[in-house]
Amino acid sequence: MSQILTGTGNNRSFLMIDDLRPDELRVMNFMLPMSGDYPNIERWYLDKVVPGIRAGTRHFVKVERHGQLVALGIAKNEADEKKICTLRVAPEYVGRGMGFLIMDDMLRWLDEDQPHATVGAHKLPLFQRMFDHYGFDVTSQKADLYVPSKIEVGFNGAQLVDQYGQPLKASKSV
Repeated sequence: MSQILTGTGNNRSFLMIDDLRPDELRVMNFMLPMSGDYPNIERWYLDKVVPGIRAGTRHFVKVERHGQLVALGIAKNEADEKKICTLRVAPEYVGRGMGFLIMDDMLRWLDEDQPHATVGAHKLPLFQRMFDHYGFDVTSQKADLYVPSKIEVGFNGAQLVDQYGQPLKASKSV
């Protein structure tokens, strides 16, 4: 039985890996190898995503081919924020429209055409066509948000927040 310490400060809790539902574990195992450029993504997944999925404030969108998970999206719908949290496509499926399938589903679930989203500037070329298609507007940029010395680009006017949900000032307006 494995335990992972999650949370920060006085909000620490233990989540038992064995308590993850099979689908939650499968999603985590798919996402982690493609998420090396986001430190502590495991903690985010265990602290925020899994409880949100169980509470109904987060939503998985999965695309499978031949019984294998090949693309994934996670959206958040809370009182103060509607957000596209992550979108991952297995490298061998990039360019096949998986991102658009996932985005359509997340936008329907959110009931929002212009949810908040961020993407690392270094990954923006991978998402630019999609963001243009959906009319997403760049509204901010912030250095060091998730990765030291990297710029995170914010879309659709929502305020950028750090990993603990605290508002950040943009380091550069666009």
